[in-house]
Amino acid sequence: MTRKLFFPIILSAAAITAAAQEPPVTFGVRLGMDITLPGGTSDTYNTGAGFSLGGVAKISLPKHFHFEPGLYFSYTAMSADNPFVSDDGYLYQGAAKYWGLKIPLMVGYDFDVAPKWVMSVATGPYINLNLYARQQLSPNLAAPDPLPDRKVSLFGNGWKRFDAGWAIKLSVTFAKSYYVGLTTGVAFTPLASYGNRDNKIKIYRHTIAISLGYNF
Repeated sequence: MTRKLFFPIILSAAAITAAAQEPPVTFGVRLGMDITLPGGTSDTYNTGAGFSLGGVAKISLPKHFHFEPGLYFSYTAMSADNPFVSDDGYLYQGAAKYWGLKIPLMVGYDFDVAPKWVMSVATGPYINLNLYARQQLSPNLAAPDPLPDRKVSLFGNGWKRFDAGWAIKLSVTFAKSYYVGLTTGVAFTPLASYGNRDNKIKIYRHTIAISLGYNF
């Protein structure tokens, strides 16, 4: 009798313990080709290209939902075909190059589309921490005393250390580990803001990224 009572108690305790455990977590690495689509009140910069490399943690939630924070190192360059003159007589006409960290915080939903194939949709905010931003300045040859070429930090010319946006992602994971994703990002804070009250210029960084990855 004791054994008959003890065995169900053990099974119940094991079930309660399993239910109380934290959701499973998987980790992955991602390499992406990033396209930057500048928007705002200036047409100085053209569409840019770059890459991102980093990792994510996928935390399973009930009902096929998941939470996916990430950390990426990113690089982008945007060419300037419509140069403008700085206050000291230079032309901003080289490519604007910047490096930084991107931190997305996304919530998603998984669809089992085939054995070992999972499609996911996810959305959420992201923050960019901009570490380096420089541009080549060329002399204004129309100036009385042309100055030599030089590079300048854009952070001293209205570019921001932080900008943020909202991302939407569609991805497929196959063979349980291999990942392909497409992500779009719409900025809601400016990458750069400069000028006076009558001629305020704001540049927003919208993005499209195609990523490959592996989940461990």
